[in-house]
Amino acid sequence: MNKPVRPSDRAFALAERWAQADGYESVEAYVDALIESDSDDAPMPGWMRQRLSDGLASPSAGERTREKLRNLVSEGVARARKG
Repeated sequence: MNKPVRPSDRAFALAERWAQADGYESVEAYVDALIESDSDDAPMPGWMRQRLSDGLASPSAGERTREKLRNLVSEGVARARKG
């Protein structure tokens, strides 16, 4: 079954802006490119996902922000590359 996906108005407006800025002909083309790109990336290893979850759930984690999550992911990726 082929059902259309409809993001919120806010998300669609952001996608329109990013699609135009990145030179895509439509939001659909932009979303297609994002999905293709995402499928090329390796999934996050289970151990990394568990460590992120444990860290965010700890009492000393503090406020959950995008910046904090970005830093945690970057740190995990750096550690994974070291072996």
